[in-house]
Amino acid sequence: MTTEVTAPSITGEVLPADRFQLHESEGALDIERVLDVLNGRLAAYRVRHFVPAAQCATLTRNFWDSPHRTPRYGEGAEGIEAHILGASHIDLSTRDYLEAAADAREAVAALYDGAWDPIARLREALAERIGVVRPAGHDGREAGPSKAVCWNNDSREFLLLPHDDLAQLSDPLQAGFEIQRVRRVMAVNVYPHVPGGRGQLRLWNIAPDDRSRARLGLSHSGYPYPPELLTGHASLTVPVATGDLCVINGNLVHAVLGGGSAAERGRLLLTCFTGLVDDEVLCWT
Repeated sequence: MTTEVTAPSITGEVLPADRFQLHESEGALDIERVLDVLNGRLAAYRVRHFVPAAQCATLTRNFWDSPHRTPRYGEGAEGIEAHILGASHIDLSTRDYLEAAADAREAVAALYDGAWDPIARLREALAERIGVVRPAGHDGREAGPSKAVCWNNDSREFLLLPHDDLAQLSDPLQAGFEIQRVRRVMAVNVYPHVPGGRGQLRLWNIAPDDRSRARLGLSHSGYPYPPELLTGHASLTVPVATGDLCVINGNLVHAVLGGGSAAERGRLLLTCFTGLVDDEVLCWT
């Protein structure tokens, strides 16, 4: 059960202390812990060295060698500076996102030339327990399998400011898209490259409610929550490293920590959002 909490400017649901935890394993995937995150019984689960070093090197090389890698530059203190391979649904209509996903499908497949797809392996394991695991769809078209992202603004306090993942799935631009039926997001992250000591995840034990998002002007973005408004909420850090797989409760506010130097190519992430539709179908976008 979740309980209601009231804090200055951000209200919502919190996990009981025994659920707001990070579970870790080495190498092998513990599918029960993944299901715990998916169903809101655990904040985060990390598999250390899920992807072998040689595979990580191949994925990283393929990313930087790809002619389809796109730079994305933000503006001002809240901007995101990144390189992206694959389609992102953020700020796009359902039609435009699904067309972008179709256009990027071959480029994403080429990312895995000479390597295996760790997100696909996770989905295979989940399918053995859930039954139906598939991309979110709309009018016969499907979401992309994943995307690869590298933020290159390591010198800031945050590579990515505090945010939640559920809000951005409610964008009216994507009305009718199947993923909007998800009520709890499990973010899937795989790390082919993490510079030492940088790019760690920070989670806060608060899943903001609609009232808080509206008050902060974040109703359909969930980004960014002012860090100073999170000081009253318990937090934990996930110390991700090269080769790790991490799944997190994406309804909780979370951020990516920076603090390094931009001299070294930064944290490379393979990612997608997943969630249950009607408690029996796992979809992703």
